[in-house]
Amino acid sequence: MSKIKLLSILFVFSLLNCTNKATYEIAGKKSKVIVSMIAAVNEKNAEKYVAEFAENVKVFVESEIKVNGRESLKANRANHFKNHPNVTSEIQHLVEIDDKVILHDKVWLDESDKAGQNIVEIFTFKNDKVIRVDVIQPKDLFKK
Repeated sequence: MSKIKLLSILFVFSLLNCTNKATYEIAGKKSKVIVSMIAAVNEKNAEKYVAEFAENVKVFVESEIKVNGRESLKANRANHFKNHPNVTSEIQHLVEIDDKVILHDKVWLDESDKAGQNIVEIFTFKNDKVIRVDVIQPKDLFKK
């Protein structure tokens, strides 16, 4: 995905967020999958998190593949929940377009992070399963 597209998406989300209020609708089946996934983050449940991902899912951060396969994703999330037992996530915006869901969520790794961190994820679906995730997040998110 080009940097211009990513910057455009972030710009639109920043304009929408001027009200400083979470705004999203659960418009379709794919959006409901993402809402369930965020609930799994808040429950620290890796099994529930990966339930709607394809076996061969790929997760990219800044166009670099970070996770390849559902079992790897499950292990990644379980390790993340172990390393960040107080992580919480809150949906800010959710947009469903054709086979994609764009999520802007705010994540707090622990109680010391009062402002939270903004993350944008683009989920691509095929046959009702997530086959690809493109993540845009602060470069220093996990170095704090």
